[in-house]
Amino acid sequence: MNGKRLLVVTEEWAGSGHRMAAEALREAVVERCPDVYARVEGGLQAASPALRELSRFFYGQMLRYSPTLWQRLYDREQMWGTALAKPIGAFLARRLIRDLLEREQPDVVAATHAYCLPALAHARKKAGKRFRLVSIPTDFHVHRFWVHPEIDGYVVAHERLAELLERRHGVKRERIHVYGIPVRPVFAAAAREEKAYWKARTGLSPDQFTVLVCGGEGGHGGMEEVVRSLLNVPEPLHIVVITGKNEPIRQRLSLLAGQPHPLHRLVVKGYEPSIWEWIGAADAYVTKPGGISCAEALALRTPLILYRPLPGQERHNLSFLLQHKAAAWAERPEEIARLIVRWRCYPEEREEMVRRMDALRQPDAARRIADFLLSL
Repeated sequence: MNGKRLLVVTEEWAGSGHRMAAEALREAVVERCPDVYARVEGGLQAASPALRELSRFFYGQMLRYSPTLWQRLYDREQMWGTALAKPIGAFLARRLIRDLLEREQPDVVAATHAYCLPALAHARKKAGKRFRLVSIPTDFHVHRFWVHPEIDGYVVAHERLAELLERRHGVKRERIHVYGIPVRPVFAAAAREEKAYWKARTGLSPDQFTVLVCGGEGGHGGMEEVVRSLLNVPEPLHIVVITGKNEPIRQRLSLLAGQPHPLHRLVVKGYEPSIWEWIGAADAYVTKPGGISCAEALALRTPLILYRPLPGQERHNLSFLLQHKAAAWAERPEEIARLIVRWRCYPEEREEMVRRMDALRQPDAARRIADFLLSL
């Protein structure tokens, strides 16, 4: 693919994970073949900024006020497939051809968010320069809106998802590739270091049990109640909280960190670009089950305690990981505290979970996908 052009289309209004996966692919492609032109673009930002803002507002309001309704809507796969493939897809296709594809002239287009995939499929038939189209779901689940007859290849996280695509959606097996969820190539390098190395690098005691609490880039997931519960654990802990770009939560937790805690050390961080250092240092990782967050924890063999999944794909991620016994689930903050106490008392249980995580972890996924894209 020397001299060829790769375009990775994504969205960030529905969570930063899709964008992070896209950037991971761009990095891996350039690392593999520096002379390839590789660019990440927001599909709706290019085609219809107004629709992007409307979608962002609607998604945020549904999660805040009607999460149960959003789950029911998400599960209506046929409705989404029809809506995105026909009226929305046809409308966006014209915009994408005019405002993105004619400018970028890609040879390969990979999508890490499904919203514009049907539009890209429409555009593939009508654009002046024909391109190969690849669908890359970033969760441990494949929804109907990731599927279209014009898609040349599907990259999924696990063999079970390949079977789902083949059985339920009629995708030919030769078009499906089980390479994993793409995390940044630095995670593959970080996975080669021991936890003691990352604890020393982040200034944490190598002998202290460290709990990382994170709610994604937006700082969601009941982080304050989790931290207060952990502060009641009767054994000393290092508690590291990463609040992302949620400044109000960072300020409130920073005030809490400034209070005396005789047993525990509480560290509060905002947005951390080197998140792999903190995941690598942690003995347990409390987070909501976003696809990228879970793939990053798997890559670094850090046991997951999943809490407060958002409706939609995060509940499917939770179900998948629990079925494989590769994560723990807590419905209440006190359950998180009890699980931490148990892992401290019975480290063999935590180690058994790490061994089960090994069956799912694919730290080199971005490079494997990059090689596939370069081969097209």
